[in-house]
Amino acid sequence: MKRIGILNVDALTEKLVRGLFRAVPDSQVFLFCGDNERARKLSIDLPCWTPDSYQNIVDEVDVIIIGGESDSLREIAPQVQLHGSQTLISLVHATSIQRLRDLFGHTDCVRLMLTFAAEMNKSSVILTAADNPVQQLFAQVGELTVFTDESEFELATVSMGMNCGFYYLAEGLQRWFVQKGLTENVARRLVLNGLKDVVQYAEYKESARLDELGKEMALSGHFTQEGLEILTQMQALKPWVTASERALSALQEKTKNNDLSLLTRQ
Repeated sequence: MKRIGILNVDALTEKLVRGLFRAVPDSQVFLFCGDNERARKLSIDLPCWTPDSYQNIVDEVDVIIIGGESDSLREIAPQVQLHGSQTLISLVHATSIQRLRDLFGHTDCVRLMLTFAAEMNKSSVILTAADNPVQQLFAQVGELTVFTDESEFELATVSMGMNCGFYYLAEGLQRWFVQKGLTENVARRLVLNGLKDVVQYAEYKESARLDELGKEMALSGHFTQEGLEILTQMQALKPWVTASERALSALQEKTKNNDLSLLTRQ
């Protein structure tokens, strides 16, 4: 397995590291802790190496992963000199490959996005074009989709944001069941099992349209159609589409501004 260096540990990179160790217990991971409490805790929980500078990490590894906010890139980039054979993997939101190349003076840059489910190796994982060893590395933490078009990658990141909405939806349905008299544990189990049913049956019926699967179930006679009709009448999908459009627009605007800020500094 490739030797991995983490230059900035945030919540998402922490989940990734935990998932990598879960998949491969003898993973070789190098962290820079500095004053990062999350990184220090991770180095205690897992057998990570902790060199005392960013460059010392770079000198030890094959793959370099950087997370956090875009401002952290401007702080870290001047402190490191990457080697020609290394791959820089960015989990930094709204930061283009070209911006990474300009900041780090390095050609082999890849963008990655995943969810907290990486910790249990069940994440949706999206990646821009990368060689097979890099793809194999991140396929260990979930189901991998690779995009050769960076704009498609950015669009796909919106699906990651939808996960937050799914949690709120599930919590709202759980609360309704509790109000009707079920315990929280039973209500939670019912709602989450319902979501699992949808995902697993849709994957089993891969060639079928998703809306047709729902309609077939509603018309089967075993489940009421009234609920589906009310959701349609109330345009229940509209807020989800609106939220997704706004998230995509904000992402594209932030990426554009980040690229422009780099140009003005050069």
